[in-house]
Amino acid sequence: MKTTEFTLDLQAYVDGELDTSRRAEVERVLASDAEARALVAGLRQIAELVRTHEPVIQVPETREFYWSQIQRRIAQAEAAEAKEAPQAAGAMQWLRWLAPALGVAAVAVMVALPRGEKEGTTLAANDTVQDAVSMTFRSDADAVTIHWIP
Repeated sequence: MKTTEFTLDLQAYVDGELDTSRRAEVERVLASDAEARALVAGLRQIAELVRTHEPVIQVPETREFYWSQIQRRIAQAEAAEAKEAPQAAGAMQWLRWLAPALGVAAVAVMVALPRGEKEGTTLAANDTVQDAVSMTFRSDADAVTIHWIP
């Protein structure tokens, strides 16, 4: 036995997983290598021990029983989703009408507000710096002056 790869080939040989060309090569080596034959014999003993002493666990229910449980739970989940879907659709229906109505109300409020200047307020645009415009808002009633420079 020379390499790990050959050892893996011996394991595959015992398991019956080698193709015919590789199998013939392994059998040729086994005929001349006593160490390889000993390893193959040990691997076959281990495989037999595993097969004979592996515990077999039997469940009391059949596979159909478990599948029926899974199907029942899927059906319950689908029924619960079907009950929730109309309630969510009803909420969306209200929102469909509410959003445009709020938009119309906002426009009506903007139109109804007075647009004139209050007495004692002035708004002026000053060109103090070339290519820059500053806006000044002054309210005597509120005693506020705001300078806006973009």
